[in-house]
Amino acid sequence: MREPIKQLALHGERWVVEFVVIVLGILAALAVDSWSEDRNNRQLEHEYLARLQDDLRSDLDEVEIAINASLDQARAATSILVNLNDSLAEDIPSFTDTIEATDFTAPVHEEGVYSKGHVVWDAVRSRSFDARRGTYDELLATGRIIVIDDVGLRAAIIDHYSMVEDRVTGLPERVAGAANEVNESVRKTGFNAFDFDAVDDPYPLLRRLDELPPLLRDLRRVSLRQVQTLETVDKSSRELLEAIASYTKH
Repeated sequence: MREPIKQLALHGERWVVEFVVIVLGILAALAVDSWSEDRNNRQLEHEYLARLQDDLRSDLDEVEIAINASLDQARAATSILVNLNDSLAEDIPSFTDTIEATDFTAPVHEEGVYSKGHVVWDAVRSRSFDARRGTYDELLATGRIIVIDDVGLRAAIIDHYSMVEDRVTGLPERVAGAANEVNESVRKTGFNAFDFDAVDDPYPLLRRLDELPPLLRDLRRVSLRQVQTLETVDKSSRELLEAIASYTKH
């Protein structure tokens, strides 16, 4: 009777040992999988942050070009208004310090390099800004935004691109629309705005257009509003670049 009980006890001990070994093996495998997944996520995080930095640097270059183009557009509109003797020619909206510091009475181009008529072309020429969103959109579409381990940095990335979308969406179309209205008015002279390079003095023709001054003032206003918006984008982009750089150093 004792022999069967002894054998059962031995079998029971072996089963316990085997069970423990199996459990430990499973736990070890899970630990290895977790470590491997975490390592892969950190690699993905590094790659995505590097791509975001490239996108932001490209955005900064484009923002600078668009700001300068918008300022030139506003200066050209102001130049035409001054030459049309518009009473509100110098009533310039000072949305930002950059705008306030800009000399709108200075010619857009050096005299002698371009004809007087070229300023009409400068007024209707618009430059838009489109943020590079490829990396960010991929992070959202794939759900990999979660691989950005730092919650604060992840929120900063989302906030930045949401802000850019909210502020910039529709603005280039408003600027282009205002420029097109100016061009449509100018065409009543028999010239397209882009053809005024061939006109030695455009102002006798432009003074016939009573509706032109308010259209130019509106164009100037939306162009300078675009400058204000793009300066906000510039500031946010630089701050996000700095945050990413600080995070990746650790």
